[in-house]
Amino acid sequence: MPHKIGIIGAGGIGNIHAAILVKDSRVTLQSLFDVESARAQAMAVKFGCRHARSLEELFKECDAIFVCTPNTTHEEVATQVLEAGKHVFCEKPFALNLDSAAKLRDRAVRSGRVYQVGHNRRFAPVYKTLKTAIDRNELRPLSVHAKMNRGELVNPPWVWNAKLTGGFLYETPVHMFDLMTFFFGKVEWVEVAARAHEHDELDDFSILLSFQSGLQATMKTYAHASWHFPFERFEVYGMHSTYETFEMERISFTNGLETRTTTYDFALATMHEKWGYIEEDRLFVDALEGKSPAPVTADDGYNVVELIETCYRSAREGKRVHLGAVVGKL
Repeated sequence: MPHKIGIIGAGGIGNIHAAILVKDSRVTLQSLFDVESARAQAMAVKFGCRHARSLEELFKECDAIFVCTPNTTHEEVATQVLEAGKHVFCEKPFALNLDSAAKLRDRAVRSGRVYQVGHNRRFAPVYKTLKTAIDRNELRPLSVHAKMNRGELVNPPWVWNAKLTGGFLYETPVHMFDLMTFFFGKVEWVEVAARAHEHDELDDFSILLSFQSGLQATMKTYAHASWHFPFERFEVYGMHSTYETFEMERISFTNGLETRTTTYDFALATMHEKWGYIEEDRLFVDALEGKSPAPVTADDGYNVVELIETCYRSAREGKRVHLGAVVGKL
């Protein structure tokens, strides 16, 4: 019998997941809920499913719920879903401070339900290629530089508002923090310099990360760069080797001093595929069927929040901060 799935939040990301789920024969997109009823109704018509008039109605009809609401609501809404006994796919970020992250992680673990965090970059072909090279020891990372810039904080109009996003690092750069730990393991300490150019919100970060493995990485993230390609990239250096990503469009690498550069190009793939959305949704349904565990767990979500909060503390105090030194809300 198909899994009955509901979606909370009829915005852009909710529509992306709906478009993917309706093509999966293992599920039924059962119903949608949004605080703006007209928007949920329009989306329900578009995808041929029901419009739930309340969360309670949604919970009665569904086995699993996709939480696609604004950042500041994730802990509250995901907790309600868990309390209703439903499986959860919740978009990033997991939470917006360590208190919230710890409570949600503990509740998710106790629930015994599938809980997956929407860090889609892990499943983008570009980043899967890089991860595979590391796992197969074709690349032994010795030095790393990453960047994740936003073009602006104008569209959507709320993206500059830290009261809605949790802060700039929780909006776009959150993806890079997840990938840093996914690729290279646990971070030992960070040292951060940051400035605010608009809205009295830190929006320009230079970050040094030291991993438990001994690897060091630098990361630059700035909020007003224009959408200059590539605004997102990793440069990973091994011994006489370089792997370089260009957003989620392509990856180029060279192994050896006198070898050619190889490039894998994914530009012609659909956005849903090359950004990893199709695979993360497929793996969530796999987890519902017991085929495999959730690929991005509540623990993973907590670890990203801890890393971001540590970066904010380092920026504000102007000193190196070890992970584990941040407790509760900052």
